[in-house]
Amino acid sequence: MSSRAYKLKKIPRGALAGAKSADIFLAGVGAVGGALIGQLNSLDRVKYDLNVIGFCNSTKVKWRGGEITTDELYGGRSKNWTEIIEKLKSSRKSGRPLIFVDATGSREVADLYLELLESSIHIVTPSKIANTLDQSYYEKLKNAARTNSVCYNYETTVGAGLPVIQAIENLLDTGDEIIEVSGVVSGTMTYLFDQLEKGVPFSRAVVQARSLGYAEPDPRDDLSGEDVARKFLIVARTCGLEMEREEISVESLIPEKLQDKDARSFLSLFSDYDGGWTKRITEEKAAGRTLRYTGVLRDGEIRVGIRPVSIQSPIGRLTGTNNLIQIKSRRYHDQPLIIMGPGAGKEITAAGLLADIQKILREIQG
Repeated sequence: MSSRAYKLKKIPRGALAGAKSADIFLAGVGAVGGALIGQLNSLDRVKYDLNVIGFCNSTKVKWRGGEITTDELYGGRSKNWTEIIEKLKSSRKSGRPLIFVDATGSREVADLYLELLESSIHIVTPSKIANTLDQSYYEKLKNAARTNSVCYNYETTVGAGLPVIQAIENLLDTGDEIIEVSGVVSGTMTYLFDQLEKGVPFSRAVVQARSLGYAEPDPRDDLSGEDVARKFLIVARTCGLEMEREEISVESLIPEKLQDKDARSFLSLFSDYDGGWTKRITEEKAAGRTLRYTGVLRDGEIRVGIRPVSIQSPIGRLTGTNNLIQIKSRRYHDQPLIIMGPGAGKEITAAGLLADIQKILREIQG
């Protein structure tokens, strides 16, 4: 962790009269959490009084007491979630709203959400874990937020900083009916197939995506299609559908023979399959098409996998890590609502988290 990148500024308390205020506890100070700290530091202090009262990584916790850096976690206390939750509950007595930001992607942290919400602590997260556990747990989280008059914001779980969840909720809140949601929701997959179309061997594109931070350390986490499946499950549940992960049809890009290899062996052996991918993309290009990894929610079912699309179509023209989500509703039927933009990157995701934090302040403080 770099103190230069993740330095937490001391807030000038005297200049904050009238500012929208809240305390924040940040779980996870890696790429996204660190980027969020940088963006919090750049906020206009006349408008926002956001005070990071503490933060933690996988082993240490540090409670803020002035100007510090995340490097001080190495000298911080050993992390104990029971102690952290109790201290957060106590901090609520100050009367300031408290927002718990989970940037960890940890099941252990996701299991804390219900207790946090029941303790009147707001939650903002890019983690897909909590919302893709059992349907019953998802409903408990939504009910706890509603019952305790707190916000549970997870816009960044689908499309990073793109307003996909907000668009769906706005349509439903105004009485519209969602008919279909489809498109590309993985910046990693867009990058891979864009590179393949440019003639880059598929295995090399995977290695490049990993080095650029677009893919997970074990690229099979992306190639399995699990990331896309979880995002569409969150979309389905946001639309009001009851659905479990096991009900989703997912096409994996992982060769069966490489399922059980470790990450390093997988990358070295995956190049054996480059010829098949090159042949497939060449055939599609000859027909004026390209390949995209898409998801479709329609008639209460989700299908995730590779789909040939016209090179001239909006999806076919996607490059880089861009996403494109198409929402067809009763009102937006002949011309569906299209949301397009970057779907990956720490700065984009952190900006989405910051927007969710600011949304909370607008809702509770006007």
